[in-house]
Amino acid sequence: MMDNQKPTLYEWMGGLPVLTRLTRIFYEKYVSQDELLAPLFAGMAPDHPERVATWLGEVFGGPEAYTERYGGHAHMISQHLGKGLSEEQRARWARLICQAADDAGLPTDQAFRSAFVSYIGWGTHLAVTYSAPGANPPLHQPVPHWDWGEASPEPIGSSQETKGEMMPNEPITFTQHIKPLFRAKDRQSMQWAFDLWSYDDVARHVQGISHRLQQGSMPCDGAWPREQVALFQRWMTSGMAR
Repeated sequence: MMDNQKPTLYEWMGGLPVLTRLTRIFYEKYVSQDELLAPLFAGMAPDHPERVATWLGEVFGGPEAYTERYGGHAHMISQHLGKGLSEEQRARWARLICQAADDAGLPTDQAFRSAFVSYIGWGTHLAVTYSAPGANPPLHQPVPHWDWGEASPEPIGSSQETKGEMMPNEPITFTQHIKPLFRAKDRQSMQWAFDLWSYDDVARHVQGISHRLQQGSMPCDGAWPREQVALFQRWMTSGMAR
């Protein structure tokens, strides 16, 4: 690697040895003692921590070892199907792996931790979604790749149309005001269920989308600001113009 090239998150944290230390601490010290999580992993294989470390390594820019050894994205998703994971379990998993990151000595600089926590939040929300009864997630996708850009994510609703203040009676349309609120990765994460860039799909699922936006469970990596939730509500209640 050239000195003037930015290292991957995988390189910055110290590679697979550090990730393996992280996952061993996480499962042995925290998960095994936790009343919410221990039952979920009671029958896990002895090499489960190493498998999760390999997955995280590929996600954070390391070798494509998880894809080569275990089957990539499709295999990871298959491990969650039908589990019916709860939001409480998701939040506990995310909190404890961040504690384990401290114990394992992962870098503590703000840029790295922001990227790390961003992926943990995004990934665990998807795990809950994919584990729901009747879920039919997309299996044939590559392992997601998380980089430093996620430490400063694309602002939600950052398009020119949504930056300025709107007049109270200004007509709200899907094309100009609503579609730009959904980022490319929001669309990708929900593609298995519906297309967030399709007027027909959003109009068809508007009640469910509105509910999740108000709950703060959509998008997966953080709730919308109140102003954007209100904008979506205005569009929904004013006739859902194209």
